[in-house]
Amino acid sequence: MHFSFSRRTAAWLCLTGLWMVVIFLFSAQNADDSSDTSGRVLSFLCGLFGYVPTEDLKETLSFLVRKAAHMTEFGILGVLWLRTLRESFGDFYWRYPAAFILASVYAATDEYHQLFVEGRAGQVTDWLIDSAGIWLWLTAAWILMKITHRDNISEDNGL
Repeated sequence: MHFSFSRRTAAWLCLTGLWMVVIFLFSAQNADDSSDTSGRVLSFLCGLFGYVPTEDLKETLSFLVRKAAHMTEFGILGVLWLRTLRESFGDFYWRYPAAFILASVYAATDEYHQLFVEGRAGQVTDWLIDSAGIWLWLTAAWILMKITHRDNISEDNGL
């Protein structure tokens, strides 16, 4: 394992930081604005499939959209950290757990941030959902790398 800082490393680090800012801005929305955003996404998805849910089902679907958004935004962050670490340190086995830890710690700080936003609440369950999304996306990235033979980690590199 070696560290190198190149323009590519800087670019991936900037992209990762930018995504963290996007997450922060979504979390800074008050409860009403956040619900409006979820409602627009749900309306778009229902319109896409030509589906009109009942009011009771609409509430459940809105909840699922919000949680899927959590999993997706933090899953993307995990993959961005993975790529940033690969650019910085090359191929090493611990980059997957390191990317998970970095993204999950940010998810925890995001939940803490929400304690100070009107109508929002930082919740351990949301952090667990965020972390599950990170794990799923990193697992998908690992599988994709194995299928495409682009991951150069050998059994001798510390497994």
